[in-house]
Amino acid sequence: MTCSRRLCRALLHGPPDAESLRMAEAFFQSALAGQSGPAPDFGRPWSAPALPLPDDPVERRNILLALAPAMLLDQICLAGAAQPATAHRPAECHLFDLYCHSIGLDNPAVSAPFRFRAGLTLAGVALPSLNDPAFFQTPGIPDFAWNLPTAQLCLFHWPRRYFPELLGWTLAHNLREPAWWDGWQGADPSDMARNRTLAHAALQACEGLDEERIRAGWDLYRRLFAELLNQTAATADRKLPAKEALALIIQARRSHAVGHHGRILLAGRSLDEWLADPDPEPLLRALRGSPWVDWDRPVASRLIRAMDFGGPMFGVFDRAERQVWLDWIEAEDRPIPLAPQAPAFVPRPAEAGLAPGDGFRSKRALYTVLLGAESTVDVPERAVAVMHRILRLTRIMLPLQRGHRRFFPYSETGLHARTEAIHAHEIKRYRPSDPHPQIGKDFCHWVILQLAPTILIDGCWLARIGTAAECLDTAGRHLLKIYADELGNGLPERNHPNVYRHLLDRLGIELPPFDSPAFANDPRFLDAAFDLPVYLLAMGLCPQRCFPELLGLNLAIELSGLGAGYMRLIDVLRSHGIDPAIVQLHLSIDNLASGHAARAREAIMLYLDEMERKGGRKISRQLWKRIWTGYLSLHTAASSLAWRLHCRSARSANRKEH
Repeated sequence: MTCSRRLCRALLHGPPDAESLRMAEAFFQSALAGQSGPAPDFGRPWSAPALPLPDDPVERRNILLALAPAMLLDQICLAGAAQPATAHRPAECHLFDLYCHSIGLDNPAVSAPFRFRAGLTLAGVALPSLNDPAFFQTPGIPDFAWNLPTAQLCLFHWPRRYFPELLGWTLAHNLREPAWWDGWQGADPSDMARNRTLAHAALQACEGLDEERIRAGWDLYRRLFAELLNQTAATADRKLPAKEALALIIQARRSHAVGHHGRILLAGRSLDEWLADPDPEPLLRALRGSPWVDWDRPVASRLIRAMDFGGPMFGVFDRAERQVWLDWIEAEDRPIPLAPQAPAFVPRPAEAGLAPGDGFRSKRALYTVLLGAESTVDVPERAVAVMHRILRLTRIMLPLQRGHRRFFPYSETGLHARTEAIHAHEIKRYRPSDPHPQIGKDFCHWVILQLAPTILIDGCWLARIGTAAECLDTAGRHLLKIYADELGNGLPERNHPNVYRHLLDRLGIELPPFDSPAFANDPRFLDAAFDLPVYLLAMGLCPQRCFPELLGLNLAIELSGLGAGYMRLIDVLRSHGIDPAIVQLHLSIDNLASGHAARAREAIMLYLDEMERKGGRKISRQLWKRIWTGYLSLHTAASSLAWRLHCRSARSANRKEH
């Protein structure tokens, strides 16, 4: 596997190590340095170099293979645009909304990658999924095809560091006029118009940003895309080595062939067993030394005769594919010359490391550092240790839990019953509050202040869920939908942290920018106010380390917004003339019928169902215990602040009584 292929795989599926990130940034910086002159047609629709639809099906397949990495990763650079420190800003809201639309979050039919995948299928190209390591080893994808995806994935990992370039890149991508390979034929024109509107809106929301860097991003996309098309055109009519072309044909047919060849033996194994291997090379090696191939008279080979009329494989391969089999036999592994490839990119060393040192001892300092982190390598080990400490403490306390918090054997029915019981219990606990509650207005203001570090990063535990469209399974789509709701679905005024900012403003509570050290060091905050947000930020930055726990934590967060606690809080806030919008928002959107709590529960069931199919009942039981540990960890992480709020409330009530 070439360097660029390995790099793309590491950047997509990660978490990438520091060396991969260093190489990626070196590539991106080198590509940016290739700009020459002013960016042409900036901000206007443009057309890429012509690449006519070929009549030859082999040539068409070669073109689609070369374009596949770029097209299947379409708009992935926007998946991380809305980070906890930036998701409240209008530009990032628009970019994240554009990403959600591009992957078809609400309607997969509008997703450009899905349309391109359908086009591959129609052309007879059966590429593995992006989740399959075999995708990055596909011999028919030329090395130059990975340059543009590498730049896309660099922007995916550094959306803040290269935000101006990201804006320019996004505008250029969405203003490119569609071509035959895009799959826009038959699509609703309003979908493309909406994408363009969002890209322009993001740009307009960033007045004062470095225009030269924005134009550099525009130029970079146009140059890399033009290079991709030009190199594709130069090689599209060149024949692949027979062995590589045959490997693609076998990959395209194998899923439908398995089950029909159990009685045919080849080197001591059934042909079904050979076909079950996603790598065609072992099968070809076995065929090479078998009686099925006549090297002296290839056309008389049993393998070829089986494809003729009356043979058992008649109609399985078309004329061109039958010729590829013949070419393979005749070539005896001697490759057919390919067109010259572009020289592989050798990255230059980065000038400085990317990961900060582990010198962050307090939760306040960790809060600021985690808000500034863009990649997993930016997460200090101290933050990871905090996350694991909370989970370890939760596991220790697991056998001591009682009532609705106690552990129980998993089943879909059992999980459904437990969540419904928790919800019913909370609803029954609610009693309308006294119009003159014991909790005073000053105490309400103080609690609202203490909750600011947490609510100003609402949704952060799901911030790294976004990825390529076809890498998102159904469970991941549920989580991403929750995150999109938390961020306001592209509308800054509906962004949950912004709703809280509005509340702070109305109450006259002035705070420094929440991602600044001045905010974290504000003496008005309790130290405990940073326990939960640091845990949530760390979980959000490292979802691959603790994904089962993340699923459980997400369920706990969404269920906590339902029932007596929030209903009483609404009553108290109203009694003091304080707008309860942020509480009402969660009480409604987190509902267990179709809201976030329902999606959180469904994501768990889908995940465990998939893991049981892959690993068996024993594995799913172990994962369920981790999920429930994550569920209980919310209480562990929030307990210190909750206790201090309770003590302050009791003192406040006592003073009021006297």
